[in-house]
Amino acid sequence: MGAPSKHDNRSCLSRHKWKISILAFIIIAVAVAVPLALVKPWDKNSSDSSSNNSQNGSNGNQPTGPVTPTNPGPIPPSVPIVPSKNDTARPNAYTPPLNEAFDYASGKMKMRGVNLGGWLVLEPFISPSLFDPYIKQGVIDEWTLCKLLGPEKAKAYLEAHYSSWVTEDTFSRLQGMGINHVRIPIGFWALGGLTADEPYVPTLSWTYLLRGIEWARKYGIRVMVELHAAPGSQNGWNHSGRLGPINWINGTDGVANAQRTLPYLQQLATFFSGPDYAHVAPIMGLLNEPAAHLIGVDAVKNWYTQAIKVVRAATGTGEGKGSWAVIHDGMVGLNAWAGFLPGSDRVMLDTHQYIMFNDDLMRMNQTTQLKFACETWGGSAITSTKEFGPTMVGEFSVAVNDCATYLNGIGAGYRWDGTYNGAPPKSPNSTCTNENNVSTYTPEYKKFLSNYFLAQIEAFEQGAGWFYWNFKTENNPLWSYFAGVEGGWIPKDINNRGPSYCASAGYSFSG
Repeated sequence: MGAPSKHDNRSCLSRHKWKISILAFIIIAVAVAVPLALVKPWDKNSSDSSSNNSQNGSNGNQPTGPVTPTNPGPIPPSVPIVPSKNDTARPNAYTPPLNEAFDYASGKMKMRGVNLGGWLVLEPFISPSLFDPYIKQGVIDEWTLCKLLGPEKAKAYLEAHYSSWVTEDTFSRLQGMGINHVRIPIGFWALGGLTADEPYVPTLSWTYLLRGIEWARKYGIRVMVELHAAPGSQNGWNHSGRLGPINWINGTDGVANAQRTLPYLQQLATFFSGPDYAHVAPIMGLLNEPAAHLIGVDAVKNWYTQAIKVVRAATGTGEGKGSWAVIHDGMVGLNAWAGFLPGSDRVMLDTHQYIMFNDDLMRMNQTTQLKFACETWGGSAITSTKEFGPTMVGEFSVAVNDCATYLNGIGAGYRWDGTYNGAPPKSPNSTCTNENNVSTYTPEYKKFLSNYFLAQIEAFEQGAGWFYWNFKTENNPLWSYFAGVEGGWIPKDINNRGPSYCASAGYSFSG
């Protein structure tokens, strides 16, 4: 064995000191890493959101806690949009700058706006090309489209659409036409907090919403941000995100989904009441077209009462605190809302006036339709303003037929030609063949469209104003404000449109 080495005389501790050091390092690393690994995702999101809220001008009071059906979590983090500090722009000489109050309460100032529909909530009739490639695979709405494509492909597909459907040029053109407001529909998925079975692309549209608001700010145009799609679908139509059964208030998860909607409103109210957005986004639509005619008026009224409390709890009450809150009439008519929420703080009523979805109205001759628009719709605006308060029309168009591609849903057919639900056609020879082809419109037909547009907006301005549906479409010109201006049936400058049509035709506004 030979003589023992001098190193053999060290103690065991000394001889293994380097091993002990490594072991200690490992123990410390694990002790730090394990808690970090266990930090919940919403804790990280809350931290990210807090720093981001400072950037975006939010007051920082975003909801925190786990992302659950009743708490969707904070505003999406890492939004790369820095709000401008300049709110001095105005769209035209008839509208005050953003940093001066727009008088919604008295009705002396009129909202003259368009919808940016089909942008952040998809609709097949607005942009059929997004759906056509996948219809044979069962795609009928945004839900089925996203589910078919899967998360990554759906995100890329939607982002390509978001980035091109609305651009800065959109706002520049609208300013040149005299528009002073835009209504921007969003889905609840814009704020995230999806359940495992919801295939929507979360949070991506939030970035584009804020980008659009910055363009609106640049051109002095005020924005109404509106929740267009609620969890479970509040009306069962494709523009709620999912075509099919109503599962909001009604249905298996209806009560839970209705309650789940409230935190989204709290988030929106909190965010847009901050100093960076209060001037440019002074109106908030609480929910588009809840089907009160099917769900029940009282149930929808009870939900709206809760929603108003949630919004005002987030923003405070009193002049200048938080957005105007807009409630929709739920397709039961303005009279049903007379006296609702008396003395409420900054609440406005919205109705959507269309002829083509009602067989009786659609079958009227043109003269009767013009008289109806002036007298009946004008009178109802006056009456509702007296009995409820500020009343606006959030959607309308010059279409007097339902021939727009996919207007009633993919494969649903049309009332006009008798292919929808077995209803008889407008007349024995009614066809949709040329109804979407501007080149076939006669001068007489364009004159009617012009008069019908004027009759409607004059009626709606007996209330708080109007938003045309939509700013553009791919191939349905009667639903496109841009196409109407180009075609000559909508004035090039809405603030200089000439003498009153209703007065010249001998129609009065009775209310």
